[in-house]
Amino acid sequence: MINTKTIFSKLFFSYALIIFLSFLLFGIVFIYMFHLNLYEDYEELYVYHSEQLEENLEYALDNNWTDEETGSLLETSLSHRDYSIIIYDDNGSPLFTPESSRTNIDDLDQQYIRTAAQGNPVSAGTRLNGSLSYVIADKLNVQENGDETFVTAMVFHDLDHQYYQMGAMILLPFTVTIAFAGGILFLISRKITAPLRDMNEIALKLAKGDFSQTVKVSSQDEVGQLGETFNYMAAELNGLEEMRKDFIANVSHDLRSPLTSLKGFLVALLDGTIPDERREHYYTLMKDETDRVIKLVNDTLDMSKLENGQVELLTEPYNLTKQLQEIVTKLEPQLNKKSMRIIIEPKTTEFYAEADRDKIEQALINLLQNAIQFSQKESEVFVRIEEHTDELTVTISDNGQGIAEEDMPYIWERFSKADRSRTNKSGTGIGLSIVKSIIDLHGCEIRVESVEGSGTVFSFNLPKADEIT
Repeated sequence: MINTKTIFSKLFFSYALIIFLSFLLFGIVFIYMFHLNLYEDYEELYVYHSEQLEENLEYALDNNWTDEETGSLLETSLSHRDYSIIIYDDNGSPLFTPESSRTNIDDLDQQYIRTAAQGNPVSAGTRLNGSLSYVIADKLNVQENGDETFVTAMVFHDLDHQYYQMGAMILLPFTVTIAFAGGILFLISRKITAPLRDMNEIALKLAKGDFSQTVKVSSQDEVGQLGETFNYMAAELNGLEEMRKDFIANVSHDLRSPLTSLKGFLVALLDGTIPDERREHYYTLMKDETDRVIKLVNDTLDMSKLENGQVELLTEPYNLTKQLQEIVTKLEPQLNKKSMRIIIEPKTTEFYAEADRDKIEQALINLLQNAIQFSQKESEVFVRIEEHTDELTVTISDNGQGIAEEDMPYIWERFSKADRSRTNKSGTGIGLSIVKSIIDLHGCEIRVESVEGSGTVFSFNLPKADEIT
């Protein structure tokens, strides 16, 4: 059974219906034109014979011929294979009839004769002897007949046969053309919908997690563009699936490492293998590992909210320079561990930004922690603010190990790290993803420049605000 709900069926039957209706309309118009031309030919034939009859009747009247002699003269004009001519008087009585006629005189409607006798020509289709016929009746213009009126009726026989012949002439090419067009439509519809069927099958495989299939694109039309878009979607889904797997693996790794350390420290403390004078040191290590787990969880939650659009910006004008100074103070413990400094330039000028204070602080902390993490001991991190007409440019540069060129496209991805081996335990791997999401949320762009072994420079713009008084 044909499934009429498929695009192939709808396309095929729609085209087939259009072609069928077009041919049907053509057939109707053709029949109508045939009808008009046929009756026009009959009218011309009637005029020709009526003129001949008028001349013969005038000749017979001029020579005072008898009815028998006049009938013999008119016989060749009255009798024909496809039509018959009958001459009546003004009372509707037949005067001259063909010797052999397919028309039964009694079946002819006398109203036609009476109407024609009154000077009103008659042209009408009717059924005589069960067959479709065409009747033309009119008064003859005979000059020598005195007060006598002659009415001629011309009856064309068996129009059914002509219409049947004409119908057969239309039906045969119509049937052949429809069959041929149907075959072509079937092939074209199959070709057009083939990519759609492939997409349907591949979509089912995608739903089951098989991202290896792609749609074969063989055209540049809308269906071909849809196929390319579908392949792009499949590639993106494959990428998302890989990211999901990496995310689970990385989160598991980053949670397992500190939890394993915590468990080891707790077991050692319970067993008494750690001397009392070293317990404070291990407590500090346990606190650092706990802070690392908390930061990982908080960063993951923040990243999820940013990606899902659950974060609303609360923009306000504020002192960006003062915010940076406060952040440097918060980062002093990390700076002191590596004997590092953060230098803000220029030192004496204060700049004001129009942004979400808390979100920008989170982005700045992540960028500065990233700079501290990958910089050498006793090095410096520079934060420079440049003022433009409507915006401020914040640049953070370090002299650390830099980022390899092949790693640059991946630094904004979650759990991406410069060494790609994840041996450094100090980072969560999603800080830069959070930074980019926050800057994007402000409608700004963050840029990065780096040369491996020579440090990294991050820069972004923020809307400038007027000075707060």
